Amino acid sequence: MPHVDQVRNHARWRPGWRAGRTGYAWLLPLADQPGLRKLVNDYQYALRDLPGFDLVPLEWMHILVQEVGFTDEVDETRIEALVAATRKRLEAVLPLTLAFHHAVVQPESLSLPAEPQSTVIELRTAVREALADVLGESAVPPEPEDVDKHVSLAHSTTDGPAIFAVATLSATQVEPTTAKLPALSLVKLNRDHSCPEWEKVTEVQLGA
Repeated sequence: MPHVDQVRNHARWRPGWRAGRTGYAWLLPLADQPGLRKLVNDYQYALRDLPGFDLVPLEWMHILVQEVGFTDEVDETRIEALVAATRKRLEAVLPLTLAFHHAVVQPESLSLPAEPQSTVIELRTAVREALADVLGESAVPPEPEDVDKHVSLAHSTTDGPAIFAVATLSATQVEPTTAKLPALSLVKLNRDHSCPEWEKVTEVQLGA
């Protein structure tokens, strides 16, 4: 995946979001992966003095698989059915093994792409099918322009050239790692701060 030439400020409200509002989302939490924590630590140490970026705390490392809907709009009584439908769709999906190599500069972040990217896309497709089973096709949030297939190291706080971030990442010596992910988490997500934070609702084991 190539670096971009320009970055833009990540800190803006997405459609429908506001302070204090939360949304249901499926994600892969990654804070408990020791190899990935070391890889991220190595990069973030090199990035500590680079202006224009906010580092993502290790506890909030994740891959966002699929947003479900705002908690004040999704009937809580549908959550149990949604979890059951997702569990059924994921029965044939084996626990994931994702590899992380070199970080890249993306339009709003410095990120570690997850490989193979197709694995994340297939997981997302199964989750979207479960959403449609329970909420109906019209209620499934539209696909974003850039499907989340990476772990963010830092978010951009300014608009400008990416050359210094590219140079810093390229000069940092790191060791690739893998992460083994046995489950997918349903969370209540908020975007009040510089990176998403959440409260776990439940999780679904892959291949169960």
